[in-house]
Amino acid sequence: MSTFAAVEIPFNFRNTCWFCGEPSDKKIKFPKHDYEINILDHQPLSLPSCKECANIVKRSAFPSIYSYRDAIKQALTSKHQKVLSIGSNWTKKELEESELEGSAFEGFKRSAWPMFEMMQARINYQGWPLIINNTPLEANSDNDSFEFDGVIYVSLDDAVNHAVKTFFLDETLFTRVLSVLGKNKFSQAIRLCRLYPNLTAKTREDVFLEILDSIGI
Repeated sequence: MSTFAAVEIPFNFRNTCWFCGEPSDKKIKFPKHDYEINILDHQPLSLPSCKECANIVKRSAFPSIYSYRDAIKQALTSKHQKVLSIGSNWTKKELEESELEGSAFEGFKRSAWPMFEMMQARINYQGWPLIINNTPLEANSDNDSFEFDGVIYVSLDDAVNHAVKTFFLDETLFTRVLSVLGKNKFSQAIRLCRLYPNLTAKTREDVFLEILDSIGI
């Protein structure tokens, strides 16, 4: 039976999910199965977690708690994509000044931005430094994150998936245009590709060449 080391928890985080910052109501053991210890980069450990983060990822074989956290962030991003898209489609001021009418729309105006901010905070949350027996946890925590519209995605690929779903982009066209413009012009790539949501293979190539011509490439 494996021994799971307890991570030191700062007093002000004692009831906080390490993965998303929500109130914690569970203690999770990582890894979930004893035989997965063979692939770990560090010792087994236990961490406080909210119920959603503890259960949202079904697979369990990860080399470190950091890669497990990335998988949780990806799953949260996918599950709550519609909420995150509020921040991509609106600003707080635009929502407040919008002329949406009817009880349903009024409710949306009141609740939409707070919902986005709450989910944005959960996705962006990084947790506290992991320390066991006064020793910082040594593990590979390389970060390939990508920020778009104030949300920190685990990777550029995650941000692409979000943009494709939120703006109804043709994924193949968008990724090709993005590869030409570079990730620093992510928003420009979206603006260019939003004009062409439904494409066949033939029209996609024509549109791609048209976009290249419009940006002088």
